[in-house]
Amino acid sequence: MATLTGDELRVLIHDLQAAWDDYGDAEVLHQPAARRNRPFTGEDAQRVGVVHGWVRHLHETGKAAVLLLNNGLVNAALPLVRQMFELALTSVWVMQSEDQHGVRAVVLEHSRNRAAFAREARLAQSPTFQQSADEIVDTDSGHIPGTFDSVQRFREICLDLTPAGHDAYVIYRVLSTYSHPSVSVSDLYFDAPATPAERLPARRLLATAAIPADTLLYFVAVTLVWGARAYVYTSQDKMHRSLLRSAARVLLVTSEIKLSEHYRRRHAKRRKDG
Repeated sequence: MATLTGDELRVLIHDLQAAWDDYGDAEVLHQPAARRNRPFTGEDAQRVGVVHGWVRHLHETGKAAVLLLNNGLVNAALPLVRQMFELALTSVWVMQSEDQHGVRAVVLEHSRNRAAFAREARLAQSPTFQQSADEIVDTDSGHIPGTFDSVQRFREICLDLTPAGHDAYVIYRVLSTYSHPSVSVSDLYFDAPATPAERLPARRLLATAAIPADTLLYFVAVTLVWGARAYVYTSQDKMHRSLLRSAARVLLVTSEIKLSEHYRRRHAKRRKDG
């Protein structure tokens, strides 16, 4: 991890956001390496469209996270950084994935979620929810071709990428700890009892920061690099790619996350098993 100051990270994040403003809306999008020299199909359009939307959202979320961090709201920013981390690595995974397996997994999960949403709406007590159930679209997954992949478990996405793997998933788990109702979240607002005899912990006037603000700024910067690089695989803008590589060097990370041997072994086994 790079030992940059908070101010240095803020400048780098500003530059990454400016680069996205300049290069994040290419007029022409190309096939990524997994589909090079193949005709552009509807699924190809889905792939680049999904990733482009995610990376746009990544940059918007980054602005919100930095705004909170600049105002001392470190714990409130943490769930946004978690979302950025997930968006960035999943964008790389979908863009790098072989054939159309990744984007099919995304579309299939979308359809499953919409179908589950419709089922729950029909069971709701509110007439408004019941009546809206039939208006929910994209509930039929029968037309979606099969896929070797799934987006239901982020751990598997981390293992499918290198460098990422278990280390990336550990980071995600730490961020997730403070993004849901948990004992760890409650503990941020209390001190440990001064003596074993005290049954209740002392209330903190101000919550302790679960993760230092500068660490979260670092992850904001890193995820902006990774997410934008996923987009550059299809925009193929050399200047944007150069800027991202330069930022990655400052952050002591690589901008070039690839599919791992875990991914290739898993796909080879699925092909063998038919």
